[in-house]
Amino acid sequence: MQNDEKTLAKLLIDLPDPAIVIDAQSRVMWANHSAELLFGRTLNSSIGISGLELVHPEDLEFVILSLLSVQSKEVGYPIEVRLVTASGWRLMELVGTPVAWYEEGAVLLCLRDLTTRRRFELAHDENARLRSLVQNSAAIIMLVSPDGMVESVSGAFTRLLGHDPELVEGQPLAELVSEPDRPALKAAFENSPVAPSGAPGPLTVRLSLFHHGMAESTPFELAIVNLIDDPTVGGYVVSGHAISAQIRTELEWRKALSLLKATLDSTADGIVVVDGTGHIVSLNRRFAELLRLPDSIPLGRDDGAVTSFFRGQLVEPQGFLTKLNQLDVDREAESSDVLEFIDGRVLECFSKPQRVDGMVVGRVWSFRDTTERKQLEERLSYQAFHDSLTGLGNRALFQDRLQHAVARMERTHGNLAVLFLDVDNFKVVNDTLGHSAGDALLQATANVLAENIRDSDTAARLGGDEFGVLLEEIADHDEVVRLVERVLIAARRPLAVASQEVSATVSIGITFYGPGVSGDQLLRNADRAMYAAKEQGRNRFVEFEGTNSSAAAAI
Repeated sequence: MQNDEKTLAKLLIDLPDPAIVIDAQSRVMWANHSAELLFGRTLNSSIGISGLELVHPEDLEFVILSLLSVQSKEVGYPIEVRLVTASGWRLMELVGTPVAWYEEGAVLLCLRDLTTRRRFELAHDENARLRSLVQNSAAIIMLVSPDGMVESVSGAFTRLLGHDPELVEGQPLAELVSEPDRPALKAAFENSPVAPSGAPGPLTVRLSLFHHGMAESTPFELAIVNLIDDPTVGGYVVSGHAISAQIRTELEWRKALSLLKATLDSTADGIVVVDGTGHIVSLNRRFAELLRLPDSIPLGRDDGAVTSFFRGQLVEPQGFLTKLNQLDVDREAESSDVLEFIDGRVLECFSKPQRVDGMVVGRVWSFRDTTERKQLEERLSYQAFHDSLTGLGNRALFQDRLQHAVARMERTHGNLAVLFLDVDNFKVVNDTLGHSAGDALLQATANVLAENIRDSDTAARLGGDEFGVLLEEIADHDEVVRLVERVLIAARRPLAVASQEVSATVSIGITFYGPGVSGDQLLRNADRAMYAAKEQGRNRFVEFEGTNSSAAAAI
């Protein structure tokens, strides 16, 4: 057995055809003696070099694809390529087979020099070769006379349509074309330009050709070259190929595109697709509705006008332009923004990079109208922090702002004051005139506070007939006292309730911020001062000082 292996190895080495083994990276691993002679180098000097270096640059891509495909085959198809040899460029036939038993990814290549034989064929039988090429071409080729008669056809006419060439030749080509397509064929012949010498310019037309027996037809794309003025031809050269698969693909593509467009137009979101240069490729009808595009801007045909109209509606267009510039730099980034429009609408805006085969080719934007949701959130937030009867803030809002104000005072060492108000004799009005009168009295008190405090101050109904006022960044003690005096006077104005005039007063407690005093403590101190005002006769204010409430005053 060992002797047999040596014999086989020697036979391979002495094989008249060159043989080479390359690895998965196309590097030479082994070559027989014929290969050494062909390329003019020894095996030892060839091992490790890239076999692709021997390939003509124009054939390189073809060879690489063939080497990749041969891995999945027992034997690859013969290919003809140009290789540089010891005697120059030669036309070689290569046949490869994977030899994984030798090394994973290795390929055995057998080479055969075709240069001399091909030159002989060209020199001795050019016409026969050309006829053979025409007859065996996958495309139909016809010579048609100036009056539309078929003079000769290639073998593909029989293979594809089943017609006997002898019966077709001498007949009008139009009789082989489906009747609805005959006007198109006539127009193609009439409009086919006369081809200038050396630069034929075909005119293409799509039409259906009948099969033998006229039972069915197949769509073809025909290319018509007008060579009527060429004395060697004197007619039209018509070539064509069946396009049934192409038409099916186009129909499926149109159907898919139509379905996609219908889907996008039916979605609740506005969709815009832009290419890598930022130009709009497509947009759906919902986007036009959200943007309220006027009819004067053609949908999807003027992206400059669309973009300009869009920016003109934004409250902060520059912010959106800045975001666009950032996404131009970072094409892999995703974005999420809230856009406010001048007319009060709010749109959520999302974008993601559009990828094809893993490459970013553009960006997809989606827009959703969230105006109602934002308004609902604002209403719920308002209701959570405001008193429904008076419209003032509630205790939760007041305490939150008080805590933040105290924190600022600790940093800035500024001044603030807290007022605690209670409506005098509210229970009497509520019990004698009814709850509606009591509600009206509370609303009147809230109006008094709203009319007399600054925009930067906070007034809130703390519960029942109790109110709180937070005065921030006050100039001095006297400023607070003057405000309190105005409130006391305004609160006494007569109020018409249930056909009666009601005159109510308020008792007010005042406290000022001091280092280390918390917001809760300030509110308790103001509350204690208010009760001191009640005890001292109502319709007055009392300042809290230390543990005592003093400086009572009635206006």
